[in-house]
Amino acid sequence: MKLNIIILLLLLCFGLLIVPLGLFAINDFIFGKYSGDGFVGFYDDYFDLLKNGNLFSWFILFSPYLVYLVVRLIIKFSRKI
Repeated sequence: MKLNIIILLLLLCFGLLIVPLGLFAINDFIFGKYSGDGFVGFYDDYFDLLKNGNLFSWFILFSPYLVYLVVRLIIKFSRKI
């Protein structure tokens, strides 16, 4: 149980800090400069969306943990086959 909580916290930190950085970099490379105040403005907008309950921003936050859960389920069910 303790390990699951540690994994959850680590992946939430990853979703809070690293995933938005990757999205910003991909957006900057494909679509050009961000219209706000650059990287800091992007994070500020992201945190504002989280505070306001935007579902897409919450999905970005939880996406690393969701990927982890899906991989665990696939491994669990593939062993039974």
